[in-house]
This record gives sequence, structure tokens and C-alpha cells, in this order.
Amino acid sequence: MEGKEFFTLAQKLTQMRTEPALRSAVSRAYYAAFHCCIKLLTEFGFKFSKDASAHAKVAAYLNNAGIIEIKDVADALSYLRKRRNFADYDLTSKEFQDHLSCQGDLIRAHAAISQIEKYSHEPLRAQLSNGLE
Repeated sequence: MEGKEFFTLAQKLTQMRTEPALRSAVSRAYYAAFHCCIKLLTEFGFKFSKDASAHAKVAAYLNNAGIIEIKDVADALSYLRKRRNFADYDLTSKEFQDHLSCQGDLIRAHAAISQIEKYSHEPLRAQLSNGLE
């Protein structure tokens, strides 16, 4: 399975326009972007534990790569993680009753995925590899 498949599910959930579906869509959108980043960083030799520390490590590695577009991906991941936590844990919030708010999260996740995929191929891959060293 590819992490990007979570994004397809997020899109389908958003179309349902119910609060549980929208909350789940935000969560799946975050994990789609997160797993795309994990996959690429793992290809560069980075290792991640299967606990919450991996989330911060991914953002830190991307932030320190010295590439503005990759820092933007790290910023998007951090924002989406906060939104995911909010969606999953603050069930009293009314924010997830509006599909337009969640649609913005999906747009942000899609942009992060697209950007990280660009750096999966040469010549940008080599640029990222150099920045991660």
C-alpha cells in the first residue's frame, strides 16, 4: 500500500459532507502526506520508529534540508498534524461541520504530496539528498 492512497480516501470522505467523514478526511489527508514524506526519507537512509516521535522527526529533517519548497512541506505537515489532532480529539469543535474548511486541508495535503513527489526524481532528488546530509 502507498500512503498516497489515504488521500484518495480523504477525497471520498469529504464528498460525504458529514462531520465524522470530514474529521476522518482531515486525518487521512495528513497521513497521506506524512507517509509520502516517510517513504522518501527512508529511501535516503533515515529510520523512523513506529511511535509519535516519527512525526516530529519527519518535520525536523525536512525543515533542515535548506530548501524552501521542502520547508514548505514541513510547515504543511505540522499544520495538518495539528488539524488532525484537533479533528480526532476535540469532538466539541464545530469546525468540522463545514466541508470547505476541510477542503482547504486537502488542498494543503495535495500540495505537500505533489512537492515531495517532485523531489523523488532527479535532478531535485540529488538536491534534496545534499540538503539532508
